[in-house]
Amino acid sequence: MSRVIFDETDRPLYRMTYEGVCDDAEWQAHIDQMSEWARRGDKYAVVIDAQRVGRVSAVQRKGIVGWINRDRQHLKANCAGGALIFTSPIQQGLWTAIVWVTPIPIPVKVCRDVPTAEVWLKGRLEEKAAS
Repeated sequence: MSRVIFDETDRPLYRMTYEGVCDDAEWQAHIDQMSEWARRGDKYAVVIDAQRVGRVSAVQRKGIVGWINRDRQHLKANCAGGALIFTSPIQQGLWTAIVWVTPIPIPVKVCRDVPTAEVWLKGRLEEKAAS
């Protein structure tokens, strides 16, 4: 079973964890959730744990690009940053391809583990709160 798990228990630090290969409907539901976070008007940061993500199709990658472009101003205003956790060069390459297609409006860092990601994002949240 594949899924994307959303965790808001440590607001304003959110977590999103991929488990397995998502079908297009679940992928779109996760994009809708990320859009909702960006449009709430609250300052936040997000750990994106993609260590167990399955194959991400070209259609799904295009969906991420569309979301970034559609919510660019909301992301810039509200999201302090995103920390991505990858375990394979292929995952890193897919992210690089997305960044080539569309500039990312928030600070993004690729991290090796969740604790490192959380420390970095807490610093970004402090900076966003001060601005």
